[in-house]
Amino acid sequence: MWTFDGDISSKCNNCSEIHVVPVSDFNIECYGGDYSENGMGQQNNYELLYEFNCSNCNSEIELNFDATEYPVDVLSYVINNTKGATCSNKPFITYLPEYEEIYLFPEPQIIVPDNRIITDLNLINANIPALIKFLSENPDHLHKIEPREFEEIIAEIFRSKGFEVELTKSTRDGGKDIIAIQRNDLGFETKYFIECKRYAPTNKVGVELIRALHGVKNTRNGPNKVILATTSTFTRGAIDFATNQAPSEWDISLKDYDDILKWVRSY
Repeated sequence: MWTFDGDISSKCNNCSEIHVVPVSDFNIECYGGDYSENGMGQQNNYELLYEFNCSNCNSEIELNFDATEYPVDVLSYVINNTKGATCSNKPFITYLPEYEEIYLFPEPQIIVPDNRIITDLNLINANIPALIKFLSENPDHLHKIEPREFEEIIAEIFRSKGFEVELTKSTRDGGKDIIAIQRNDLGFETKYFIECKRYAPTNKVGVELIRALHGVKNTRNGPNKVILATTSTFTRGAIDFATNQAPSEWDISLKDYDDILKWVRSY
């Protein structure tokens, strides 16, 4: 096994301020891949993303890399798509020990609906209702789960509130990790597209994602409303677009870390 590693050093294009961000703080998503016919096996594609504002001039910076694993366990190339800054290095991979013992104190313990007690953190993560229960009592763990687990958590929360929910496949286009439909007693339906971003606390969601999400709303057969749910927060530009620049205040809802904790605790 391996993990993405390194510290990315970037220089702001506007004021030349230097920023150093550990790759462990990036949002990393596998957005696709296929099985090669040339005999070298599976190819997996990853996007590594970290958005923030320059600490000196407040310019928006997007550290963005495309990485390809091909064959499995080999990082064949990394493409730098960074905006607003110039990077002097790229992420690399570090190979992990085949076996690694992890001791947790106190030991996590969750009682699931059939009265079984789960104490292994890996088993808790594999059981979404148990994971939601665990997160309600251990909110710091919200930043340690996988992006797909975060999507599954949000889907389960909406399902528990009576929505008809579809969790979509991982893609790069964004805009609808989850499709949620709500039907009322009068027979009317409301469709929501929910985009989920499991980001580190310092990795704020920028305005570009909000603009893209709004664009998805206006496509044919699009939703009545779009929601962006994140374990982080939003830049001022993102909040301004959602509240002041979108045609209607009903178009977009931004839900940050505090909102997600409220959802988790109401489950």
